[in-house]
Parts: sequence; structure tokens; C-alpha cells
Amino acid sequence: MKIINDRVRLIGLLLILTLASGCSTMQPPRYSISVDNIQIMKSFNGVKAKVAYFNQGGKFDSNCRLMGPIEPADNLSFSKFITKAFNDEFKMAGIFSEEGARITGNIIHIEFSSTTGLTSGYWDISIVLKNRAGKILSIRNKYKFKSGFDAITACNATADALTPAVQDLIKASVSHPEFEKLLEIKE
Repeated sequence: MKIINDRVRLIGLLLILTLASGCSTMQPPRYSISVDNIQIMKSFNGVKAKVAYFNQGGKFDSNCRLMGPIEPADNLSFSKFITKAFNDEFKMAGIFSEEGARITGNIIHIEFSSTTGLTSGYWDISIVLKNRAGKILSIRNKYKFKSGFDAITACNATADALTPAVQDLIKASVSHPEFEKLLEIKE
């Protein structure tokens, strides 16, 4: 009888430990604007624009190691996070308008790694931007950062790197020589 009680206790303890070690969600901070991006966009004299939406195509695994998923703040999807980031930048640069050029986007590829070279990581994001007139711009940006050795440190660093990765993606977009053509309202 003692052996059965010991086994029941051991099974109970293992069950409690298993439940207590469950996944947690790593949440990046809210998006913050980039002064560099604002400076670039202020050169777009007199244009007004808005990003209507981004679609997210393909598969994306938001799980980081065995820690759990990385999810943007405010219950946003990655596509809504990027849409909001573009529009926040447009607003700060003074070019946002509901009546301006309407840009849509597709997230063609998005992935991250928290284990590149053991203690580094990256966010790799590819998008296609399009205006109503059918002008298209493809952008790919790979943002590298220091992650960490252990899972907790590395996954939290990966989550924290989402905002600068999107800032760099926007910078790559708005500084591209063809971006201004998306802002033309000859639709």
C-alpha cells in the first residue's frame, strides 16, 4: 500500500510540475516610431497616404523554442502590427490621410530565429506594397540582434527585437527610390 501511495504522490508531483512549466507568451512592446523614418518621409512634399491593410500569406510559426509564441502587443496580428506601424509613422511625418494614396501590402515571408550563431538572432520579413494604380514595390529586410544563450533570455530578446525589425522594414520601404511612386494619386 505504501508503494502505491508513493507512486500516486510521484505522479501527482510530476503532473503539477508539467502544468507549472507550461508555455508563456512573449509580447514585444508596443510599436514606437523611428525618427530616421520620419525624417525620410518629411521629404515627400505634399503627398498624403495610408496603408489600408496587410495580408499575411504563407505559414509562420510564432513559437520560440519551447517557451511559447511571440505575439504583438494589444492582441494585434503581425499583419495588423505592421499596418499600424506604417500608419503611425505616416501620422508622425504628417503624410497620413484617409483620402490620400491607398497602399495595401502582403507579408510574403516572416520568420525569426533566436539561435543564430548560438547567441544571436534575426527577424526576416519580406513584403509587397501596392497602390490602386497597380504600382508594386517588393522589400525584404533581415534585422539581426543579440539574443542570448538560454531560452528565456533569447526569446524575450527576440520579442523585443520585433519593433526595431519593423522600423528597419519601414525604413527600407520609404527610402527605396520607387516608394514615392506608390504615393502618386493618379489612380
